[in-house]
Amino acid sequence: MNNSPTQTSLKSQITSGVMWCGFGRVAQQVVQFGLSVLLARLLSPDDFGLIAMMMVFTGFAGMLADGGFNTALVQKQGMTDAHVYTVFWITLVSGFLLAAMTFLLGSTLASFYEAPALEPIFKVISVNFILSSFGNVPSALLQKRMAFKKIAAINNWALFVSGTVAVVMALCGAGVWSLVVQSIVSSLVLASLRIWSCRWVPRFIFSPQALREIWGFSGHMFGFLFINYWARNADNLIIGKFFGSTALGFYNRAYALMLLPLTQFNAIINQVMLPALSKIQDDKPLARSLYLKTTGIVSLLASPLMFGLFVVADPFILTVYGEKWGDVAPILQILALVGWMQSLTSSVGLLLQSQGRSDRLFYWWSLFYAMFIVSFFVGVMIGTVYAVAVCYAVANLLYIYPAMSICGRAVDLKAFEIMKAASGPVFAALGMGAVVYAVKWWLPAAWPTGLQLALLILTGMFVYLSIVILAKLAAWQDLWEFIRRKKQKTSLTSECLG
Repeated sequence: MNNSPTQTSLKSQITSGVMWCGFGRVAQQVVQFGLSVLLARLLSPDDFGLIAMMMVFTGFAGMLADGGFNTALVQKQGMTDAHVYTVFWITLVSGFLLAAMTFLLGSTLASFYEAPALEPIFKVISVNFILSSFGNVPSALLQKRMAFKKIAAINNWALFVSGTVAVVMALCGAGVWSLVVQSIVSSLVLASLRIWSCRWVPRFIFSPQALREIWGFSGHMFGFLFINYWARNADNLIIGKFFGSTALGFYNRAYALMLLPLTQFNAIINQVMLPALSKIQDDKPLARSLYLKTTGIVSLLASPLMFGLFVVADPFILTVYGEKWGDVAPILQILALVGWMQSLTSSVGLLLQSQGRSDRLFYWWSLFYAMFIVSFFVGVMIGTVYAVAVCYAVANLLYIYPAMSICGRAVDLKAFEIMKAASGPVFAALGMGAVVYAVKWWLPAAWPTGLQLALLILTGMFVYLSIVILAKLAAWQDLWEFIRRKKQKTSLTSECLG
């Protein structure tokens, strides 16, 4: 079948998007990991705990400022200037209002945690909402245009500049303020570069009609973002309240380590696949095929990282972060399993979003996320941070099948088909994990942890690659074909669309 000009253009955009998002995210992950190691060695668990406490509320306020409007701009077909300018002015006003609220409520929020040191942090960080509000709409426009090369460059520059400032401040003894300033500098750089790259200048246009049209999607999307946010941050809120900043610092570092690779994969998928799936939302067979191929490749990359992290958690933490972070290792093992489960489900919501069914996303996920929040409280009642992590893992296990089933229906896709697409890499990663665990048990305990870690990583890489190549896993062949033919502007996605 010959491709239409529209399909050919979409192929090129998706191929370029995957390439640039992938390159940008790999570079970002390397820099971000290096910065996190430096800052963890220079700062204390208490410093990271204070920031995690603060981010629970400031992150929620940032979500309120967005209101689901930016996702609506990406998803909406036939978008006009009236839609764009109306969303800009709404988010800008929201940013100023939230900045004022955060500044005024700083002492109240600090009292909630019984942590006086948080009050000046809340007051200073409030400026972030104003800075971010200027860059939200340009960010959505870049994503809608599938300008992923620019997006990757912007994100990496913001990370590099803000991270460098944070490390210099930490070396000068600034403590927790290193992390506060890092957040502000990152928001400033992101907003500035997004506006400059987008070549977009706001005009004072506000259309009630455009607002009503956008709100039809963004209203339910906002509801979903609301419950999604608290389900994924209630653990920080609860641990900070009941166990204190130091315990939260350990948990936060474990969660951040688990989330680091997962976030990069998800960001690539979300940035590229939402606009792509939205453009082909009327062609469900095409959407199914595209999504299944993507699921297989994500599983191929995420499964070995998560299972490997579970096995090597102890030597990894001691080697990279040092002995003062030793309590992170057992928490990291459990959260690595959570990360693996989330790698299978984190993108299923795109199927509903691309079909404009944010209402289903809101209604069903209200139930799922209520289950997550209950699991955190159960862990607190047991009495340890480790118990919170275990209960969270159990809740994620119960969530996998219904999430896949509900979202898959949007494109007539069964949960079993999604699981099947991910299963090959999962079994390969389990085999790798078993071998690495046996080698870890065999290694002499007297050997330096750095040497043990290096041997375990090399063993895991060799075993996993051997399994996927010898087994001729479809996801591996798809990924290799994509890499081999990228210079010809042809990829796995192109074949799927053709």
